[in-house]
Amino acid sequence: MSQMTAARPLARARTAPKVAPRQRARLRVVDAVPTTQSHTGFVILCIALVVAGLLSALLLNTARAESSFTLSDLRSEQTRLHDTRVTLEAELSAKRSPETLAVEAERLGLVPSPSTAVLRLSDNQVLGVAASVDPLDSFTVVTPFVSAAEGDVARIEQGIEGAVQGG
Repeated sequence: MSQMTAARPLARARTAPKVAPRQRARLRVVDAVPTTQSHTGFVILCIALVVAGLLSALLLNTARAESSFTLSDLRSEQTRLHDTRVTLEAELSAKRSPETLAVEAERLGLVPSPSTAVLRLSDNQVLGVAASVDPLDSFTVVTPFVSAAEGDVARIEQGIEGAVQGG
């Protein structure tokens, strides 16, 4: 026998399992309009969020306006204090001027000195002799470090003797 002519087994007819007859679904009464859920909770939430946003914007704007008024008050006070400072500095400058000091000295009964002594700090030299208004009575300024210098003591004493003698 050839391979081509090999017999195939016959397919058996399949038998369908026995199914119980289908029962009909029970009928029920249905309303014409279906019921929908209420959205009031969502609407209330949205309204609450909008109101909260508006209130927060109002509070922030109020705080900003209050800060603006405070800043304006502080700037005006700063301007006033600056003007006061400038005025006081001008008065102090005027009182320190040589003309004002001379007028005040005359008012107090002081008179200008005819001579002055100057201390030169670079080499501890006393230049000039300080004399009082009375030409017969003169004095000089002697500082501790000048009096300690032995070579200068004799020169200072000679200057004092010359001033007392009218020289």
